[in-house]
Amino acid sequence: MNIYYRIFSLAIVLLALQSCGSEPDTITTPQKLVSDGQLVSMQIDSQTSNVSDGLVPFQDENGSWLFKLNMMNNEIQLYNLDSKTLEKKMIFNVEGPEGVPNLSGIYVQNMDSIFLFGFPLANIQLTDTSGAIKASIKYDAPAGHSVPFVHNAYFTADPVWIDNQLLVKTRPEVEVSKVTTEDLADKKLTYSINLKTGETTLSKIGYPADYLSEGVKQLDFSMARAGDKLVYSFISDHKLYVSDLQGNPADTVLAKSQYLTAGFETLTDVTDRSATQRFLYASDRYERLLYDKFRGVFYRFVFPKVEVESDEDLNQLRRFPRKFAVMILDKDLNVLGEALMPENTYYPGNSFVSKEGLNISINHPDNPKNEEDLMSFEVFKLEEVE
Repeated sequence: MNIYYRIFSLAIVLLALQSCGSEPDTITTPQKLVSDGQLVSMQIDSQTSNVSDGLVPFQDENGSWLFKLNMMNNEIQLYNLDSKTLEKKMIFNVEGPEGVPNLSGIYVQNMDSIFLFGFPLANIQLTDTSGAIKASIKYDAPAGHSVPFVHNAYFTADPVWIDNQLLVKTRPEVEVSKVTTEDLADKKLTYSINLKTGETTLSKIGYPADYLSEGVKQLDFSMARAGDKLVYSFISDHKLYVSDLQGNPADTVLAKSQYLTAGFETLTDVTDRSATQRFLYASDRYERLLYDKFRGVFYRFVFPKVEVESDEDLNQLRRFPRKFAVMILDKDLNVLGEALMPENTYYPGNSFVSKEGLNISINHPDNPKNEEDLMSFEVFKLEEVE
């Protein structure tokens, strides 16, 4: 039995096991994020940072789980969110036939099927919670497009499983500082990988035609699935873009944050390294987009412009944003509310949705509640605005 046949058979089993679940009630009234200040904390060992390279929540009939990525050790840690304990570690070889070079992201289909994405090789490894490599899917990325960009802490975009195809986020192979509208005309946001044959197919949704009308911008985007649609949020665009699960464009919705200006700074006038760093880490921008399947809302993370007075400020901003807000949007992408978080308190790159609410890491170095041996989160819940 060849490897692709085994993968195909596994795909059928996965689809049979996958639970659809019931849709949450539609929320359409104004909302705010509230917290009682209580923390969800998990003990970590001396070799583990309390700031993760990526977090992936997962829930099944056995409980609630949190996968924590440690790129330095090429490792995944599995935590039980119910007992707040570390269940196991999965450490992967970098080289060899079962090697996973530079583990950069994961996609959890279920506890028996975890897809591993490394860089720069164009292959995907399939494992389970034992850490053993069960299969390797080889493919060729479409011309002009990168291998899948699956990162669980930076502009998140979980892959989507459809009929033995894995739809993945990609990046255009262009020089960002010199990119033109013509360069982006034929570039797409995603492509699908046939897990039986390794064949790749570009989706139809690409960059907005007017994305560079104000000047050169960063090209990063986040993607979130809600039922039968995908929603895309670009770093420098107030609009949200919608497609079906195959990546066919469907709709565009204006969803501007009240904390950002109408226009965005561009790379066009950036001439030195310091200005570039300020542009990247201190200017107005959007970042991750998360869908809350328990409450049927989206969370769009927003980073307003901040003033930078020193190189030390810049260095901290590279990892720990000083100020951010969270927009709350309903299923139709209407803005229901927006919460500006206190400065230098949270690390939004480690945030995830659980049945309890929106979990945001408090492991910011300037937060007095931050403890090095604890991975801690504050849980925010929705409350209707009266």
